[in-house]
Amino acid sequence: MKKLAVIVDSIRSILIYLRAFIAFFTIAPILIIVILVCPPVRYKVLVLFCRFMIFVFGCKLVVNGEFPKNQFFVIMANHVSFLDVFAVPCVLKGNFSAVAASKNFQIPIYSSILKIMKVVSINRSNKENAIEGITQAQEVLKSGYHIVILPEGTRTTTGNLLPFKKGGFHLARNTQANILPIITKGLFSIKPKNRWTIQPGIIEINILKPINVKDKEVDLLLDETYKSFIN
Repeated sequence: MKKLAVIVDSIRSILIYLRAFIAFFTIAPILIIVILVCPPVRYKVLVLFCRFMIFVFGCKLVVNGEFPKNQFFVIMANHVSFLDVFAVPCVLKGNFSAVAASKNFQIPIYSSILKIMKVVSINRSNKENAIEGITQAQEVLKSGYHIVILPEGTRTTTGNLLPFKKGGFHLARNTQANILPIITKGLFSIKPKNRWTIQPGIIEINILKPINVKDKEVDLLLDETYKSFIN
């Protein structure tokens, strides 16, 4: 019975990935055209696309909390699954961009979307490049964008929160943009880094209260933000 369950799980996962692959590479080119032709609606369209992809992967979103209005944030989210890139944008409002690993810019079509959305490429293994990326992100944020950062830098393989990198906190302090923690739950059970099969389920997204950066050093901001994730 256990062997049969593994086979069924594998077949289901293959079909889900196939469905998602077809959906992404069919709709993404249309999405690129829309956001190029109609810039005012690009972010709303992108949110709808992310919600659609979550649906294609067989998952359901449950959102707790309200996204604050009338200010721009450095948005900090935990990094659990590749599905983070679709889940987190689902709750964003207004103009937004992100800091993303340079390897993401090697993916056809997806890289085009990242560039259009002013996503900043960063190579964390190269200190000079990482500093340059944070500087670029500061300019994007100052021009009227939220910046999404995954402060762990890589996906957890245990489900536990990894130590935070300091780059995003330098960004928040340098721009005096408050930090907005967004915590996802359920994604580790759905698709962790160390398992290829996918088990559709509920993705819970919790929008916490903003963390004020005024008169706070980087280490204090990091500590306060980390504690908000584990409480």
